[in-house]
Amino acid sequence: MATLSDHEVLTGLDERMQSFVRRQEMMFVATGDPDDGNDCTFVTGGPGFVRVLDVNRLAWPEFDEGQPSQAIADIARDPRISLLFVDFARGAIGLHVSGRAKVLDDDAMRRAYRSLNLDPSLELVADRRPARWVTVYVEEAYLSAGGELE
Repeated sequence: MATLSDHEVLTGLDERMQSFVRRQEMMFVATGDPDDGNDCTFVTGGPGFVRVLDVNRLAWPEFDEGQPSQAIADIARDPRISLLFVDFARGAIGLHVSGRAKVLDDDAMRRAYRSLNLDPSLELVADRRPARWVTVYVEEAYLSAGGELE
């Protein structure tokens, strides 16, 4: 098993980071508003709910049809974002991602990333499509752990 070097900061997601994201069922999302301070949101879904679109791009669907979340409102004012994925079952491994976020409606996202049209899991949440997507351009990423990465 490969051990992790503390805080090896990369400008994209290497293979082990991509694999780690694809297994996760939850993450913490930190956003900020210059006038209103910072916010941290807990987001959850099934394994792979956060899509790895390429080495520098992550995205996750938002299914709410009412008011957008506080994170969406914050991103509109300040696109800086930080994500924290934690796998408590495998020794408290954490993946820290910082970058810039953008919100796209579902149709725009599916035009930009046509492979999403072939993903049947996107139609399984209450038989409806996502209302919007949060995309993150990865600027920094690093793993930290109390154990080993599988």
